Amino acid sequence: MESNGDYSVQVTRSGPRILAAVSARLPVKSVPAMFARHLDQVYAAAKAGQVHLDGQNVFVYRDVPEVSGKVDADFGVGATAQFAAIGNVKMITLPAGEVASTTHRGAYSQLGLAHSAVIDWCRAHGRLLTGTRWEVYGHWTSDDTPQTLVCHLLG
Repeated sequence: MESNGDYSVQVTRSGPRILAAVSARLPVKSVPAMFARHLDQVYAAAKAGQVHLDGQNVFVYRDVPEVSGKVDADFGVGATAQFAAIGNVKMITLPAGEVASTTHRGAYSQLGLAHSAVIDWCRAHGRLLTGTRWEVYGHWTSDDTPQTLVCHLLG
């Protein structure tokens, strides 16, 4: 583990993880305004008993090389078992492999700093990025500072 500014970056292996997610292609800058409409569908399916969730939100982003500024995003929640698609809610698997990651503590509006720290660390250490990355949101209570694990899949 090495420090990059306020962030410690580490390389670990990520195992596959099942998510219940709704996918969208959208501008990166619109994620804060748009994620809830997608995530609400996942929680509605859970409320109806159609999928069982672990309650941890995970957002997966994949670069769209031919379209600058847009990402393919999966707005999801960890699922405790496999399931068949329910409308827009589909079962996806979080990518497995080597990841560079760091933990962001604080406002979600500042998550870009954590992503930049990981990207800068990878460049400095000659590590290739695949363009797939995700955020694992910690369980939050009103007494806590939000913590988000930021992961970038390495090539």
